[in-house]
Amino acid sequence: MTSSTFQAVDPTTGTAFGEQIAEASASDVAGLISRAVATTSSMANTTPVQRAAMLRAIAESIENSREKLIEITMRETALPNGRLTGELSRTVFQLEQFAKLVETGAHYQAIIDKPDAKWIPAPRPDIRKANQGLGVVGIFAASNFPFAFSVIGGDSASALAAGCPVVVKAHPSHPNTCRAMRDAVIAGLAKVGISGDAFALVEGINPEITHWIASHPDINAIGFTGSGKVGKILLEISTQRQVPIPVFAEMGSLNPVFFSSKVLAEKAEELAKAAIDSATLGSGQFCTKPGILIVPTGAEGDVFIAEIESYLATIAVAPLLNKGIADRFVSAITDLAKSASLKTFAGKATEAGFGVTPTVFVVDWADAFKNKELLEEHFGPTTIIIRADFAKFQNVAEKLEGQLTASLHVAAGEDVAKLVSSLTQLAGRVIMNGFPTAVAVTAAMQHGGQWPASSSHTTSVGLDSIYRFLRPVAFQNFNDELLPLALQEANPLGINRVING
Repeated sequence: MTSSTFQAVDPTTGTAFGEQIAEASASDVAGLISRAVATTSSMANTTPVQRAAMLRAIAESIENSREKLIEITMRETALPNGRLTGELSRTVFQLEQFAKLVETGAHYQAIIDKPDAKWIPAPRPDIRKANQGLGVVGIFAASNFPFAFSVIGGDSASALAAGCPVVVKAHPSHPNTCRAMRDAVIAGLAKVGISGDAFALVEGINPEITHWIASHPDINAIGFTGSGKVGKILLEISTQRQVPIPVFAEMGSLNPVFFSSKVLAEKAEELAKAAIDSATLGSGQFCTKPGILIVPTGAEGDVFIAEIESYLATIAVAPLLNKGIADRFVSAITDLAKSASLKTFAGKATEAGFGVTPTVFVVDWADAFKNKELLEEHFGPTTIIIRADFAKFQNVAEKLEGQLTASLHVAAGEDVAKLVSSLTQLAGRVIMNGFPTAVAVTAAMQHGGQWPASSSHTTSVGLDSIYRFLRPVAFQNFNDELLPLALQEANPLGINRVING
């Protein structure tokens, strides 16, 4: 039995609204996981055609609920219609991209090495290898992307594409959105004859729910997009289990952006506006927000900073997503503003609800490590400008922790090969003459970086994210009829396979 309830909260006013939502108990969570486990075999045995049809049915169901979903989510998040329209389209698009992948069978990565008595250094037996799903996956919805990284966002979509049942923890910042998305997924599954038990939604604000899901022995992997604090809790739970499991956690980043003097001499005003637009996009609640701008000392850097100060003064942002985010942001900004070594610029305040003031700080590189808060992610509309001699940019890059992204703005012909090499050691995605807040859903995307930006070298965006929830299994000297379809001699699935190299 559940013992408490909670409601959605309007970020523009800070007031609760809507129906009371029952909070899941430990037994509720265990029951949902148990029912998901019962679907493991049927999900794993779906053919490429069937699994693609499942993903497309879910996408179609979401598309059919578009207007209702956007209406609900605008109320719960204060995100504008245009932003949510694009994000919902992205969610549908990534389901279609996974459908295209799995219907080819490429996700199996099937490899067949037939017997060879003359193989060096010893005769080779018949060995055949293909990927299979990990089993039930626990997903934790993100607050800042109510469609693209929430209930049926990239983590859940890639797990379903891998043939894994999903148990997803709804985010309490948009609970009715989570429910509506769950309903759309269940309707899609029903359309292709798959039990709704394969996709369970856990609701609640009790922090123990995180532990109940992550520590349950029938959860085989975790997908998480969110704060470093919660990501590290999930990792700790994983290691303390009797059988540890992989935790694929994307935990945010400072996403440093480096500017050369030459490029600032060419277009300081343009780059200043672009930097602030990127840092305040979505009220600064993107994991790819540029949280550090490394600006050269000298006249060009001075002009750039003056342009930022001028432009920021015209900027106001929408309220933040929830009270916790707003409170942490205000506390961090207030503490930083007390530092005598920092110069502070402010935009226009948003007073109502969870409103905040966009703020930029300027510090010299020599002082940057004197306040550890400077080099920590602050979720919200702020960025830190670090002044450093261009010759020391290499040193800055080598001192920073792992990042999701690193960006570099330079003029034509500048020799920055060594710096670029350092940035590849720092980040999973390196960007030339651009900003990091646009993350394309494509096969080549890498959205994951060095620790502490993420817990592994895998990506949570793009087609390769499916491989987080698959594992290879090799079959040696098997009778053909006992092999998975992907490895049988006649290739009944009609997929591409690597045979004898």
